Amino acid sequence: MNDVSAQTSFDTLLALLDADREAAGAKYEELRQRLTRFFDWRGCETSDELTDICLERVVRKITDGEVINNVSAYAATIAQFVYKESLRSKSRLTDSLDAENAPEIAATVTAVEEDERMSCLETCLNEFRIDDRKLIVSYYDTDEKTMIASRKRLADSLAVSMNTLRIKVCRLKTKLEKCTKDCCGE
Repeated sequence: MNDVSAQTSFDTLLALLDADREAAGAKYEELRQRLTRFFDWRGCETSDELTDICLERVVRKITDGEVINNVSAYAATIAQFVYKESLRSKSRLTDSLDAENAPEIAATVTAVEEDERMSCLETCLNEFRIDDRKLIVSYYDTDEKTMIASRKRLADSLAVSMNTLRIKVCRLKTKLEKCTKDCCGE
């Protein structure tokens, strides 16, 4: 699209917003701010850029001869598509970066750090009452094939329902995780 047709399309956009050029400019700025807020509220880091993309697409549609009756509604629809596209491209970028950095990330977790974490875990487990320590170890010390039956037997041995057992273990696990993180300095 050359500069003349872009200017003509932009002028058409302004005319669609309002017949008065000054009022159209104010409505354009209002639309721009609304679109920027739309992207901001969804946590987009580049909300201004996404707003520009959205408005460029609206102008391009006008250039292509698209008849737009309600510019604000049309721009909001375009913004939803731009937002979804940004999520997909961000996901692809993250996957790509993760794949490139995986060996480096894996190398940073050294045996010393693992030993420290295990030491912290043992220390924190030893701070629990003996019954609670046995409960959490028994709850998680099972394989996938026998997990349900094992946990059912554990609940029966304590004379509690499965739901009560899950809640109790969840509370213990939360305390254990907090203690371990504090111990490791995370």
